[in-house]
Amino acid sequence: MHRRTFSSALGSAAFVLVCASAVPAIGQTDEQRAGARSLATEGASAFSDGRYKDAVDLFSKAESLVHAPPHLLFIARAHVKLNQLVRAREAYLKITREQIAPNAPQAFRDAQSASAREMAAIEPKIGALTVKVEGPADAKDLQVKLDGTLVPSVLVGSSQPVDPGEHHVEAVAMGFRAQPRTIKVGDGERTSVTLKLDADPNSAPTSVGAPKMGEPATASSAAGVSTVGGQVSSGGSSAPGDTGTSGGSGMRIGAYTAFGIGAVGVGLGTFFILRSSSKRTEADNLCAGGCKVENRAAIDDADSAADSARTLSIVGFAVGGASVVTGILLLVLDKGSDTKSASVRPWVGLGSAGVMGRF
Repeated sequence: MHRRTFSSALGSAAFVLVCASAVPAIGQTDEQRAGARSLATEGASAFSDGRYKDAVDLFSKAESLVHAPPHLLFIARAHVKLNQLVRAREAYLKITREQIAPNAPQAFRDAQSASAREMAAIEPKIGALTVKVEGPADAKDLQVKLDGTLVPSVLVGSSQPVDPGEHHVEAVAMGFRAQPRTIKVGDGERTSVTLKLDADPNSAPTSVGAPKMGEPATASSAAGVSTVGGQVSSGGSSAPGDTGTSGGSGMRIGAYTAFGIGAVGVGLGTFFILRSSSKRTEADNLCAGGCKVENRAAIDDADSAADSARTLSIVGFAVGGASVVTGILLLVLDKGSDTKSASVRPWVGLGSAGVMGRF
C-alpha cells in the first residue's frame, strides 16, 4: 500500500484508520469498518493532494459508516481550505460538544482539543448577512435564494452567518421578481442587502374568459370553441369520421412496446445477476486460504464489479417487471369501452418500480 506523511496536527493517515476502528459500535459489520478505513485512507490522500472537495466527500462517507472525531476534524479542515467557514464551524462544534467516553482513544481527545483551537481561529472571519425584501404586501409565495440555496422564510430579514467573499442573492414571488444582487462580504463583516420586488413581465397570463359585453365574438367563439388556461376545447360535436378507435389502437401498440421493453429488462437483469455471482466467486477464490496483500487490489476490483453488476440486475428486473405489468394493463384497458381518458406509464426509482395511471 502506498503511504504518505501528512503535515497536520493529527500525524498521518494511519491515525485516522486507527480511530475509525478503535471503538466499534453495536450493529456495525466488519465490512462497514473495513469500508470506513478504506474511505478514510482515500480522504487523507485527497486532503494531502489539495483535493479538498474530494476529501470532504470521502471523510463524510467514512463518518456515515463509523463515527470518529478525526473524520469530522478532517472534514472541518477541508471546508476551511475551501473558504467554507460556516460549514467548518459546524463540524468543529460537533466535535467540541461531544462527550468523549473515559475509555475512548487518546486520538479522540486530541481531535477535540484541536477542534477547539482551530474553531477559535476562524470565528472572527465569519461574516453576517441580512437579506431584506421590499414589495407589495399581498405578494404570495415569496422565495429568497442565497447562492442558489433557498433561504428559510424565518431567516428572511434576519442576520445569518456567511462565508467571506461574494454572494449572489435573488427573490421571486407570484407575479413579481427582484433584480438579482451580488454582494461582497469581508472577513468578519456584518452587512445587509435589500431586494425590491417589481411586477414580472414574464409571469403567466390570466386565463381567457368570455368576451365582454358589447365586444364582437371572435372567430373561434363563433365556431363554438373556447379557450381556457391556454387549452382549446370544442363546444360542438366531434368531427365526422372520429369514431374514437384511435385510442384503442394506441393502447395495443403501447402494450406490445411495453412487453418488448419488459423482455429486454428481464434479459439484462438475468445477465448482470450471473455476472455478479461470477465476480463474487472470483473474489472468494483470490481470498481462499487467506487474503494476501498482493491480491488486495484484485479482490477489491472483483467485489466492486460484483456490486455494480448486482445493482444493474436490480434495475433491469425492476424495469422489466414494471413494463410487463404496464403491457398487461394496457391490453385490459384496450378492451374497455372508454379508453380515451385512460393513461398508464411505468416508473422506476432507487430499488423500486411500479406503474402510474389515470382512469
